[in-house]
Amino acid sequence: MNEVLAIMSIVLAGFVRGAFGFGDALIAMPLLALIVPPTTAAPLVALAALLISIVILVREWRHIEFTSTTVLTVSGLIAIPFGVKFLQTGDDRILKAILGTVVVGFSAWSLWHPHRFILKTDRSAPLFGILAGLLGGAYNTSGPPLVIYGTLRRWSPQQFRASLQGYCLLGSVWTLTWHGAEGLLTNSILRQFLVASPFIILATVIGQRFTRDVATERFTRWVFMALILIGTWLLLSCLSVPTASGQA
Repeated sequence: MNEVLAIMSIVLAGFVRGAFGFGDALIAMPLLALIVPPTTAAPLVALAALLISIVILVREWRHIEFTSTTVLTVSGLIAIPFGVKFLQTGDDRILKAILGTVVVGFSAWSLWHPHRFILKTDRSAPLFGILAGLLGGAYNTSGPPLVIYGTLRRWSPQQFRASLQGYCLLGSVWTLTWHGAEGLLTNSILRQFLVASPFIILATVIGQRFTRDVATERFTRWVFMALILIGTWLLLSCLSVPTASGQA
């Protein structure tokens, strides 16, 4: 029964990521934490994230903003080790509290003033990439800075999904490399992933179609509402004992 629930959780995550380009781990990890240990949840979500990225890119690679994606990815990968260092030496709840407050405040303000901030060039991409790398290295939550950047650039839903996957694809491969080195990719996890794979692919495609014809402005509002939920989750997680089991 637990395996069925685990598979259902990552399939739901595939739909969310297919629709919005992010948020899969923030859906799957809390659900999986109720039924399986973190050592099972983390690699299972990482495998699903890799597959979802591939599905989205196969269907929408032509919409990638290559310049932005390259800058975000390179700067993010450079910053990841510093985030890991922070995790080893500091209290990650401080970073979560700051991030959650900023994300909720900025997203709420943007919903009320939707046209106040717009990024017209890629000049600020390194800053967002560095923030994403720091957060990803600290506790595997690199998504919010990338999502905010995409919304401020007013990317279409297709551009948004495709461009975020360039970063997420490399991040998933890097994460799985470490999981494999630590012996976490067990036969049981691989079997669950193989069983779930067709359903993950189908859910991702359905998610893509769900927002395919949505206007950019409406999509942006949906993204900011999702960010408010994510920021709230980050703030609530500060009340618990710090863990390292999250994903972006």
